[in-house]
Amino acid sequence: MNHNFCKPNAPGFFLILVSAFSNFSCSPQLTLTVAGSGPGGNSVGGDTSSGGGTSSGGGTSGGGGTSGGVGNPLTIRLDFKVTNTSPTARTQTISASVPFPEGGYLPADLDNLIVSGHETSWLPMQFWADGRVKLAQAQFTDDLEPGETKSYVVASGENARKGAFTRNGWVVATGGNLEFGAEVRDTFDVPYRAFATGPGEVLQSTPLVQTKRWRTYHTSILPGTGIGRDYLTSTYYVTEYRDMPFMVVDWILGNDYLGADQIPVGNADPNLRALGSVDVRSAKFLYRGANEALPYRPLTENIGERHLNDGYQAFQVMQNDWLADGQTRRYRFVLRFEPANPTISEQARWQRSANAMVDHPLFALATSNAWLQTKAAGLLGGPIPGPADAPARARQELDSWVGNTTWYGTWGSRGDVLPTATTGTPRNHPLSPELAHAIQGEFPPLLLKLEQMAWTQAMRPFHLWQLEVGAEQRILLYEGLPYLAVQGETLGRRRLRDQDPYRPYRTLGSSLPTHGYNAYDSEHWTTDLLFDYWTISGDAWAKEELRQLGQNLKGLLRLEYYATANVWPVRAEGWGMHSFAQIYQVTRDQTLKAYAMRRVTEIIEVQRKKTHPSRALMFMSSYGGTGYPLDHEFIYSYQYGSLLYGYLGAYKAFGEPLLLAIAEDAVETVQYSWVTNITQAPYGFIPQGLRYMIPISHNGTPIPANYWDNLPGGIRFGDSPLGGSHSMLIGGLHHLADFTSDNSIRTRARYYGGILRGELSASDRWNKWYYCLPPAYAQ
Repeated sequence: MNHNFCKPNAPGFFLILVSAFSNFSCSPQLTLTVAGSGPGGNSVGGDTSSGGGTSSGGGTSGGGGTSGGVGNPLTIRLDFKVTNTSPTARTQTISASVPFPEGGYLPADLDNLIVSGHETSWLPMQFWADGRVKLAQAQFTDDLEPGETKSYVVASGENARKGAFTRNGWVVATGGNLEFGAEVRDTFDVPYRAFATGPGEVLQSTPLVQTKRWRTYHTSILPGTGIGRDYLTSTYYVTEYRDMPFMVVDWILGNDYLGADQIPVGNADPNLRALGSVDVRSAKFLYRGANEALPYRPLTENIGERHLNDGYQAFQVMQNDWLADGQTRRYRFVLRFEPANPTISEQARWQRSANAMVDHPLFALATSNAWLQTKAAGLLGGPIPGPADAPARARQELDSWVGNTTWYGTWGSRGDVLPTATTGTPRNHPLSPELAHAIQGEFPPLLLKLEQMAWTQAMRPFHLWQLEVGAEQRILLYEGLPYLAVQGETLGRRRLRDQDPYRPYRTLGSSLPTHGYNAYDSEHWTTDLLFDYWTISGDAWAKEELRQLGQNLKGLLRLEYYATANVWPVRAEGWGMHSFAQIYQVTRDQTLKAYAMRRVTEIIEVQRKKTHPSRALMFMSSYGGTGYPLDHEFIYSYQYGSLLYGYLGAYKAFGEPLLLAIAEDAVETVQYSWVTNITQAPYGFIPQGLRYMIPISHNGTPIPANYWDNLPGGIRFGDSPLGGSHSMLIGGLHHLADFTSDNSIRTRARYYGGILRGELSASDRWNKWYYCLPPAYAQ
């Protein structure tokens, strides 16, 4: 029997209608309605009056920026740059993330701020613990010449634009017949389609920019054929601009079913029915009713040429491929609109601007000085000023990334690391190198690398739509998806494993069933790329990814029943807390903060080794790699760098004193692990050093740190007595010195941190474990 969970009268095609009425504002809004069972649609007229923000009106010119007052200088200069890397001029609505200092601006204060000389709207993005603005997106429209770098500054004393979003006049005039959606084909080449319908969900809205979301399921367009249910999902994030006749459609093709072990009787929600890894003979983006659709980065994304497909314009994005359970793929298309008789100059203007958006994306970036003065980057601020050649280094980094063609294609890494447990913690940072180096070099184009590496998160098998994990729920999400080796809720995956009804649709998954991408192991958990991408973009998809990962992290670091209800390895607790704080900064989800603090109060504070002289968070069990006789316990000193970044970052975000108190004990751990004036091959005389592995007990009996110093391997230093992994401690120790009110802790944190830091070289300033030092220690 064929089941369709999208709507009662499927199969059919659906139509986006531009309506003059909306529940969301008094201006014309995009409304999606079912158009019937055929491929046609209803033509709807629209308001062709102004909406473009210029004196000539969006109906005649397509839009453009409106000038604003100059305003007055701020106490702290908040300025940013934009570089047009396109060889042609462009007009574009610019979204610039502006950092604000702690204790500075309330949300209402944004009403009195503008980008000097430009009509400005604001979108608050992050807040300090006291509720004041930490980061907000300034939105305004401007013209840029080919290759031009432009500087802007925030000023006070002028009114920002407030109120409802206004649709661009050309979109109103010409978008009434717009349809967009997707088609996928299964193992047996049966086509399934999913078009956006209904009013959509408003995610973000200002007078200049609005983003909505539509969530859909693909259903067979041939009655009585196919798998007998929906086949994959499409989620569309659609961004419109008052001043540009474009819609940006971010299409997420997904296998992101939540699933459930017990489905309530009568509940037909397709999201509760897991599908599992399935073949994708082809996947296409479909549209009609726009003058043009331009695929974003089509060569690197492996997007085919536009072609006709059953009355629609189509772009193929996959062929003879598959989507694993929990895996998705993100694509972007810019839809362009123009009226029947545009002027030649305006038509050319918007054609150039649309081409530039997909070929040469525009990024705004606050200056290094603005980030330094506000300390608003990441969780702890930074980066410090880069080396003298920082601009050249940033440009070379972008050129090297662009030139590595092995990183591209449908499932290419974009420079990300696929196995997340790779030695050297390449995906954990106090601040991602992609953002830090762009700031240090004041080189906005490098943010393209950050964007694309963040987009790879779509390909990791984490995706469970509408996931909400209860604090006491019996579920373990140890590998992104439910861990079937333990008891508890498996979201339908155990039944899918044991009684698989869809096996004929799983023929293409190779020896790399998830295309090489894995979920994060608990000791290398990270949301750094997504958090930093959200910081510079305000991207609605990134916010949803972070929200879902917050739930997934709760499902990994459990409070009871499972092994992770005990203190987990230090770096797992540190990086986990780092992510809890990042996600809270983006979502303001109080339940997430409460869960993180329950872990601290009910597990960490109860189980940590407060009576041992090391003040360690936990002891590691016997491990042959130490070289110590079995059976023993030991600690790693370097992992307390993770603890410092995570707990101090959460202390800043949450304002909870216990987090600082636990971080302060890291100084005791470092002191316990320290050695002075010893001689050991191959280093010779070592005036100062830090043990890498430190013994704690043998056969259940406590032993001192130097108990096995005379074994053939000597003291376990790791890479070197002061270098290598020990550098992970440098930034955290110096931040701790600034945060603590305990003079002894401050003195020792500066002492040990200073020895590990040494004199900063140019390479150190470019190194992730150094560049988030408090500026006073980087002179």
